Amino acid sequence: MRIATFNMQHGLPARASEDWGRAPDAESLIALADELRALEIDVLCLQEVDQGQSRSAGLNQSEILARELGMDHHRFAAFFQGFVGGLRKQPKRSDAAGRMAFGIATLSRFPVASWHVHPMPRPIPAIRFQRGTLRRPGSFVRFVDTTRTLLAAVVEAPEGPIAIANTHLTLERGIARGQLRDVMRSLHELPEPRMLLGDLSLGPEDVAAGTQMNALVTAPTVTASDPRRQPDHILGSDGLTATGSGDVALGVSDHRLLWVDI
Repeated sequence: MRIATFNMQHGLPARASEDWGRAPDAESLIALADELRALEIDVLCLQEVDQGQSRSAGLNQSEILARELGMDHHRFAAFFQGFVGGLRKQPKRSDAAGRMAFGIATLSRFPVASWHVHPMPRPIPAIRFQRGTLRRPGSFVRFVDTTRTLLAAVVEAPEGPIAIANTHLTLERGIARGQLRDVMRSLHELPEPRMLLGDLSLGPEDVAAGTQMNALVTAPTVTASDPRRQPDHILGSDGLTATGSGDVALGVSDHRLLWVDI
């Protein structure tokens, strides 16, 4: 059984690709699906997924990828509802009722016995000072949205059910540690064996200390063309053994995809 995690950065072309600078659209999403199909993934956990956003041609990205990959069992969970560059609000439904949103998604070839969505407590958004870019010179300030969600699926795998949880923690390291503790409390309510995948925004040492789970893959994932850090992780409870693993740079995102065979 092959399981993977990928921060797809809403389908933004990778810096090393010939499409760098092009806005994500249906054509680039289908190209991503072709790359993913070749990896023969059974369960795919995605982060930074757009739903109905103008920057990605208004597409429901997780639904299209699930259809193209033949993964009939899938679910999107919104971190917030609304325009990514404007006003945001907590969704009344975890899928934002198909409206404009941003979040995570899990896709599975195997049936899912149950889905579990756990919205994390929302701290006061942090303020971050950032240096300017070529497009936006000078320093600027922005508020960091720390709304996050855990999406878990109890997958009916050939060798028995397995709980697979997917999340993306905030970039604020101190808050991310607290969110990871919250994730583990929620994860322990699910049946064993368990897996936790996603962009945890923390390095291997912080993750090991905060989860007490086994790292099934160890590889730097950021940036995709020059990986030096590992914010992306695939963790498993005792009893799960990796028979193969790897990382892959795809045509989109500044992250590499991580996969493991268990």
